[in-house]
Amino acid sequence: MTKKVTVTFEAQSDKSYSCIVNEKFEKFGLIGYGATAREAEKDVFVALSELKDRLGDDVPQIEINGRTFDVPSFFSYYPYFNITQLAKFAGLNATQVRQYASGIRKPTKQKLEQLNEAIRNIAETFLSDSRAFSID
Repeated sequence: MTKKVTVTFEAQSDKSYSCIVNEKFEKFGLIGYGATAREAEKDVFVALSELKDRLGDDVPQIEINGRTFDVPSFFSYYPYFNITQLAKFAGLNATQVRQYASGIRKPTKQKLEQLNEAIRNIAETFLSDSRAFSID
């Protein structure tokens, strides 16, 4: 049986990342660490495999169906986002967004909402546009 889970990514003070499985399991918790957010996510599956070796059938397979990020983790997980252009699209100062991405500063709730709204708009635009074009 596969259990659908959500994970939360957090940048650590040593510039590494953690990936925490939000759902609770009876006999264990799941967390991964890595130099990038994607490596931290992969490490969750390594930990899961090690637990399966130890505990057997008490360990379900998991499928990640939701991800929550802090700002540095978002840019680590999606490195192809151009910070300058995303900031411009969100109506924010690019220098500030770079500071958020590096963990130097934390955005206010309003700035986070502006970033979230910009990302949702980009995703919606890309999904609708991607059906109409291809790269040959």
